[in-house]
Amino acid sequence: MNMKNKISFLLLFVCFIITSACKHELETPSWDVDIITPLVTTQITIDKINIEDSLLEIQSNDSGLVSLVFNDNLSDINFDSLINIDTQVPGKTERLESINFPTINISDTITLGDLISTIPLGSILFPNGGTASIPFLPNAINSDTFNINASEYFETMTLIDGILIFEIKNKLPTDISNVDCSLINSTNQNIIASFNFPLILSGSSQIDTVQLSGLTIDKDIEAVINNVDVNASNGNVSINYSDGLISKIKLKNLKIEEATAYFPKQELSQNLTETSFNLGDAQITEIGIKTGLVNIHFVSTIQDTGRIIYNIPSLSKNGIPFSTEKIIPTTINGESTIYQFNFEDYVLDLKGKSGRIGGDTVNTIYSELYTYIDSTGELVTLNKEDSFYYHTEFIFTPKYALGYLGTDTISIGPEIIESNIFNNVISGELDLDKTKLSIEIDNYFGADAALIFNNLESINSNTGESSTPILDQNGNNFIGHNYEINRAILNSINPEPNISATNTSIVLDSDDMLNILPDKINTSFDVYLNPNGPSSIQDFLFTDYPIDASIQLKIPLNLIANNLQLLDTAEIDIDENENIEIEKIFLTIENGFPINCNVNIIFLDNNQNVIDTLFKNQQIISGVSVDNLVIEKSISLLESENVNLDNVSRIVFDAIFLTEDINKHVSIYNDYSIDFILSTKFSTRVN
Repeated sequence: MNMKNKISFLLLFVCFIITSACKHELETPSWDVDIITPLVTTQITIDKINIEDSLLEIQSNDSGLVSLVFNDNLSDINFDSLINIDTQVPGKTERLESINFPTINISDTITLGDLISTIPLGSILFPNGGTASIPFLPNAINSDTFNINASEYFETMTLIDGILIFEIKNKLPTDISNVDCSLINSTNQNIIASFNFPLILSGSSQIDTVQLSGLTIDKDIEAVINNVDVNASNGNVSINYSDGLISKIKLKNLKIEEATAYFPKQELSQNLTETSFNLGDAQITEIGIKTGLVNIHFVSTIQDTGRIIYNIPSLSKNGIPFSTEKIIPTTINGESTIYQFNFEDYVLDLKGKSGRIGGDTVNTIYSELYTYIDSTGELVTLNKEDSFYYHTEFIFTPKYALGYLGTDTISIGPEIIESNIFNNVISGELDLDKTKLSIEIDNYFGADAALIFNNLESINSNTGESSTPILDQNGNNFIGHNYEINRAILNSINPEPNISATNTSIVLDSDDMLNILPDKINTSFDVYLNPNGPSSIQDFLFTDYPIDASIQLKIPLNLIANNLQLLDTAEIDIDENENIEIEKIFLTIENGFPINCNVNIIFLDNNQNVIDTLFKNQQIISGVSVDNLVIEKSISLLESENVNLDNVSRIVFDAIFLTEDINKHVSIYNDYSIDFILSTKFSTRVN
């Protein structure tokens, strides 16, 4: 019940008593009365201790003894940089000279009918479908030219290398001899090749081959038959005007210096590559990728459209290997085309190509890159300097890795940990008892480790004092001692990693360190990964689960101190329209702590501004203790006159405890409290 309600109730009650006992018919009576009523009641326990440090908490043991516990992270120790991959694979250039141009086949025929037409009365002497004896016809074909057109293949070609195969098939009913032929470019009349065949039997053929290196061939080729002798037939033979001499030209194994041609669609290159990553002495077989990019840079001066098929069989997501197909445009001004592939949440197998000779390896990715030229169907001019260049970048940041993590050392510090643990809780002369400082190491790595402290020092920056622990709980010299950290156990990976971490606890007697009232702790230490080398058990690490090292201070409130501050705030609501006048404020204090305290009562307005302070540093005696336990609270009554509560909206109860005996530790339990009852005596007129 707030003050307004309490006062209104009392006024109503007084009025009822007075009007019932003293009723007058002709007048309204009035009285001036004094009333004492509680205004605020509150209880402060140890959990109201004024703590500003978010790293500090209050804990109680089974007996109720209160401790202040400070916990701060020394460092998250992570070795993920061991398995970060940022590698550029050396580039490769596929030039036009390595492009396959298809074999070109061109043929032409001189028929028997054509030859007979050159003989006077030939069609009469040798009628088509008849039989006749053919005489020896020397120089039957002389300087006869026919055109061979290759425009369906190319416009012009300058060749680095290649083979021209010239074949004549004799389909005449008689032998021919002294065959002399030439192939000539129509545009400049340059001779491409010359051929001589002494004898070509009827029904047979003769072949000759020439090299084309350094030659230029146009689409229009003239085949010139300089001479053909027709030998006499062996008696009568059948005359069929469709029989003849068939000339065939084959261009194959062409390597091009420059060409204007219809380049066919074809595979340009096939690169099946195992790329090994430098991961130091780590031997990783599998990585789960947190963030991953593969960048392929292409520069193509080939006028035809380029295309790639890129596969990484060892890189998969949900069991599906990565594969993609991309078009590579022609480079115009030297710029490159970059294709970037995102491999977040993929799994990368680093054992190399499946079924590789020699068995599985480590730190190795297998990839396949097929490059193609897709024909535009149009004439395109290319030369041997035209090329198709590419290089690849792998950039992987892992979220986990399996295999052997290798050996490594991480140095932490010097690192300063700051705390105001003693600023607002305890100050002045201090003697703490049975405090404990522990270094807690939770190892989530599937690898053994070792930890060596180079320094652990508490510092009071105001006094310049410092203190360093000498021995741990097992009697080891703390500084420089090799503390072994056992590996964690991986229970499962999916859907989330299930890891059973190991804990290593290093406990120190910290009374001397804390008695100097430190505000800083200076640490430095080294962590060694796999100090004994490889284990028979596979290593693992998850980057979100590091080795977690923290420092914990446990300070039982079993102390000698001169400044332990407890606060509580209560709200009040006073109606300024009430006709009351406050004469006195009474404060009843029941101290259940085994420590004397100084009390301040502070009045605040709505804006938290201080209006007044009552009973400044008023000393209150401790409760009654037997065997260091409080068995009875002390009771104190304070009063103050002429107090103005106008504009007061909050009252702060401030108790600062002062140890009476500087040679005796006092224990604080969680059921200890100090109670405040703030009452007012006020006057009012009832009518």
